[in-house]
Amino acid sequence: MKKLLLVAVGLGLALSAAVGIAAVATRGATPSKAAAPAGQTVAQDHWCNFVLAGKNATADGSVMMGYNNDWSANNYQYLQVVPAPDASTYRFVKILTMGGIQEGGINEYQLGVNYGAFTDLDKTVLAADPYVKKGYGGELWDLILQQCRTARQAIDLLAQMASTKGFSSGAAGSFGFADANEAWVFELLGGRHWVAARVPDNAVLAHPNMLVVRQIDLSDPTRFRGSADLQAFAQSIGRYDPASGPFDVAWAYGDRTELQSYYNTNRLWGAFDKVAPSLNLTPAMPYATRPVWVVPDHPVSRQDIMAIDRYHYEGTAIDQTQGYALMSPHAQTNRPICYSTTDYSAVWQSRSWLPAAVGGVVWIAPSRPCSSAYVPFYAGITSVPTAWTGKTAYSAFRAVADSLDKNGTVSGQIRYKYYSPLVRSTYGAFETEVSSAQASTEATARRLTGTAQATYLTNYSSQRASQAYNLALSLPAQMP
Repeated sequence: MKKLLLVAVGLGLALSAAVGIAAVATRGATPSKAAAPAGQTVAQDHWCNFVLAGKNATADGSVMMGYNNDWSANNYQYLQVVPAPDASTYRFVKILTMGGIQEGGINEYQLGVNYGAFTDLDKTVLAADPYVKKGYGGELWDLILQQCRTARQAIDLLAQMASTKGFSSGAAGSFGFADANEAWVFELLGGRHWVAARVPDNAVLAHPNMLVVRQIDLSDPTRFRGSADLQAFAQSIGRYDPASGPFDVAWAYGDRTELQSYYNTNRLWGAFDKVAPSLNLTPAMPYATRPVWVVPDHPVSRQDIMAIDRYHYEGTAIDQTQGYALMSPHAQTNRPICYSTTDYSAVWQSRSWLPAAVGGVVWIAPSRPCSSAYVPFYAGITSVPTAWTGKTAYSAFRAVADSLDKNGTVSGQIRYKYYSPLVRSTYGAFETEVSSAQASTEATARRLTGTAQATYLTNYSSQRASQAYNLALSLPAQMP
């Protein structure tokens, strides 16, 4: 039987228990506005989205994360391998965007970190616990990957940061961690306050641009962590009244307009409906009956997580494109998960039964994932191809995305509808080939050790990265 955990909080009334999960984000600019559907609240038209899946919710036993960074189509993405500075720290594959912005990555012990999703806090909360000007900011992702082997160690480090310097606005938002055994979400609730929750092993959690951690039990640190005074602080600033019902973190600390905006509820519903359609959830996702996480109808694969990252609501009640016949999916006002401002997507796999260097993989799709290919970069690699260390590879994938979304028609069809089958078949064949080769590739890597293993994984990832890059270079000429 399918399990559905509901958390209900109306205007101050908490109806049932829940858990939370997270997203990360931090960009300080004010986002642009999208025209809201009739009767719905206007909200941001960009910023990020992620999902987390426990090891018993996945088809192969991986702990997985999926992430879309959504700042600007011009915000190019690139990679670096950062060596361990000494024997007590770890090498990691680092994701960056324009201007050297740290975006997380995966380290040699297959701990993965995603940059997350920006989440607005209530003004009363920030007035009482403002971000710390000289607190920890974007550098914390590098520190975590360099110093931690597990998600719990990462949360221990963040707890130490909160109790010492605190956090600057450069860390504002929610973000996810995945190691070989479990996934956790961490949500920043001000300069000093924070909460973290473990994703149940059999569940999938989605995180658009709003807080998602709800009812917590800090006496059980295997499931929840957080500032010791979360409830007392919220009560002291008038954000929680015990007479109203159980304490709900998101309702107490979050911007309640954001918590109920179509901009967020569409994407939350989209991810949940992809993995658990039998629940018959609705896009409105009322707060009082909204699931915090869902147990999927069937174990999810890596391809399922990628499908969420590419989702445009095709064939659903909120698809405004009529099968791409009317418009590009990125022109919708019902803001989809994959959008015109998505600048890269990533999917992490961490697997306890494999050596860490082999078991950890981050799959990177530069630019919009619907017009890109996911390329595997293993935790054990020591370098990436030159084209992927700057703007070069991204620009090739971006050119394909731009060609699809150009104005005009071909043979009476809008360009996206006409050319998307070509793009999908080209990249689809590549992804199928890579997936088919994954087991044998990893079997070979397992037989190697030390430098030989690192060299093999580096060469393999580089080969696949170059192959995908060349496919991206070839496509625009086929899309006149």
